[in-house]
Amino acid sequence: MIPVFRLTADRKDITAAIADRLISISYKDEAETKSDRLTLRLDDRPRDGSYLAMPSVGTKLEFAIGYKDGGAVSMGSFTVDEIKYSGPVATLEIGAKAAGMETSFRSPVSKSWNDTTLGAIAEAIAKEHGFTVKADPVLAAVPVRHEDQTNESSMAFLTRLASAHDAVAKPVDGYLVLAPKGQAKAVTGKALPGVTLRPGDLTSWTYSYSARSEAGEADKDGADKPGSKGGTKAVYWDKDTAALNAVTVGDPPYENVKFVSSNPEKAAADASTKKNEKDREKARFNGSGPGNPRMMAEQRLTLSGFRPGVPTDWRVTSVEHKLDKGGYTCSLDAEQFNEGQQNAAANAAKLAKVGADGSVPDADVVRF
Repeated sequence: MIPVFRLTADRKDITAAIADRLISISYKDEAETKSDRLTLRLDDRPRDGSYLAMPSVGTKLEFAIGYKDGGAVSMGSFTVDEIKYSGPVATLEIGAKAAGMETSFRSPVSKSWNDTTLGAIAEAIAKEHGFTVKADPVLAAVPVRHEDQTNESSMAFLTRLASAHDAVAKPVDGYLVLAPKGQAKAVTGKALPGVTLRPGDLTSWTYSYSARSEAGEADKDGADKPGSKGGTKAVYWDKDTAALNAVTVGDPPYENVKFVSSNPEKAAADASTKKNEKDREKARFNGSGPGNPRMMAEQRLTLSGFRPGVPTDWRVTSVEHKLDKGGYTCSLDAEQFNEGQQNAAANAAKLAKVGADGSVPDADVVRF
C-alpha cells in the first residue's frame, strides 16, 4: 500500500509544495487532558537560491493521512505554536497544538466559587470563552462548597476540579467537555469503534505488570481482574466530632491518600480517584506496526493470540502516526481497561447525602 498525506495552511493546500522536502511528519493523539500535537521536519536547504517560506505562529494547519487506495483520513486542525531551525544539515521543524484552546483560556484569574456545582462552574467558564458545555450529568451535579481560583487559568482550575473526581475537562470542537476518565469512549461521550491486534499485526510490542505493594499482591501471572487487589482510604476532619474519619473504597489492605480531605464527599472522590488510577497504572501495553489511520486514543483495544497471562482488554491512551522515508507507521500505548471502575463523582454524591447516623445506604464507599 502507498501512503499519502494532505496538509493545508490557512486553508491553502501545501502538500505538493513540501512533499519533496519532507523528512517526517507525525501526529500524536493523546487521551484525556494531554494536548494532541502535529510535528513536521523539513529539509530547509536552499534550492535555486530560494528557501521555504517560514510559517508564522498562529497559522492554522489541517492534516490527513492514510493510503492511496483508501484515501487520507483527517486527523484534525492544529495551530502552529513552535518553530525550530537547526543545522547542519539545515532543518526546519514546525510544531502545532490541537486547535481550540484560546489564549484567554490560559490567562491567570483570581476568584472564589461558593455553594455551586462543577457543572455550573463549567457553564460559567464556557460562556465566558464562547464554548458550549457537554457534561456527564453525575459530574455536573458534583457540589462545590468552596474553591479558590488564585492566579490560575480557567482551564487549569477546571482541570484540577475534574481530576479530583477522576474526570477530564477539555475543549473539543467548540464544546467544553466534562467526562469520566477511562471509559474507552471519545471525550465527548461518543462510542468509538474497537480495534483488535494480533502479534503478526505488530513489529514490536511490550506488556508490563507492576503490583501495588501497599494495596495487595498480584496473582502469579499478573492477570488478576482490574480492581480486585486491595483498596484505598482517604481521611477528612469532621468538625462536629472534632475527629478524623475515614472513607474506604474496595477491600483491604488499603493504600492511604497522602493528604487530609476537606469533607466526606471529597474524601470519597479522593479515595475513588486514587483507586482507579492505581488499577489503570498496574498493567501497560505498547506496540508499533504499520500505519492505521483509524487507530485513535480512547479506543477499546483487544489483544488476540498473545501468550497466556497477557490480558485481552485494553484502552488506548496515545497513538503516534508517523510518515518518513521508512513509510507510514503507528505506535500506541494502552492501559488495562476496567469496566467496573469506581465512579468518583457518584461516590462523592452519596456521601454528600450522609444521614445523621453516618450511614451510606447502597454505596460502594464505606464511612467509619
